[in-house]
Amino acid sequence: MKKKEISNMFWVILGVVFFSLGYRWFLFPAGLYSGGFTGAAQLIKDFLLRVVGIQVPNSIDLTGIIFWCINIPLFILGYKSLGTKFFYRTIIAVCIQSLLLTWIPAPKKPIFSDELLNCIIGGVVSGSGVGITLRAGGSGGGLDILGMYCAKRYPDFSVGKISAMMNAGIYFIAALRYNIEVAAYSLVFSIIAAVVLDHVHYQNIKVCAFVVTKNKSLGESINRCVSRGVTSWSGWGEFSHQEENIHMIVISKYELQTLKNLIHQMDPDAFVLIVLPEMIWGHFEKRLEVR
Repeated sequence: MKKKEISNMFWVILGVVFFSLGYRWFLFPAGLYSGGFTGAAQLIKDFLLRVVGIQVPNSIDLTGIIFWCINIPLFILGYKSLGTKFFYRTIIAVCIQSLLLTWIPAPKKPIFSDELLNCIIGGVVSGSGVGITLRAGGSGGGLDILGMYCAKRYPDFSVGKISAMMNAGIYFIAALRYNIEVAAYSLVFSIIAAVVLDHVHYQNIKVCAFVVTKNKSLGESINRCVSRGVTSWSGWGEFSHQEENIHMIVISKYELQTLKNLIHQMDPDAFVLIVLPEMIWGHFEKRLEVR
């Protein structure tokens, strides 16, 4: 196994550990619900324990076992559509996460007496974990696999809508089963986790690059290298009193280093401006980069 693959697996596992700790130490003791497949597993567990009457030792949390079971169809989906590397990283991550969710000792009482503080800290820890796992080319299962599958096969498909509808259903049931506060605090947890995830996982961050260069072929090379659309026009440098070629491209932050390397290779003297756009409107292909 190559050093790079070992490094990626280390970060995948570390991310899974972070997510599991966020759930077991902050969310579970507070009686709150996660979003996605973990939240669905929590609801199924509640049904089995409270309605069906299944008896399990207090040291075991059925959430992890159920989470593993409902991920089995997605294992097949991930293997067939996203490649063997992603599949093996994901199946290892899901197995470890299921074990951790089942066996990590949870405090009998919430760590913080303030529910909001539990949501914030738990959301930061769990969101960081998911982001680290995705950034290393793995997945914690559930909506991660479904989202990446849709992003690759159907670029215009709204993964966010599926996630929003699923989470809305989870929190609606939680509100009916318990009270509105449980649903509200659970929602706060998920929002914080999602925000942290977007900042950790580079592929969720879009940047706009403006490149001013004298190399006329740079725009075409950028298009070939990162397979992104490039808008080019001619300009005039008031300082240099020379014609310039200006290229604009929107890429994910994950692709930024590739762009930098290409520009440095073709025109080390190019002027580059990188900005974070407030909004991107129009077609922008979402991709999964598996390393």
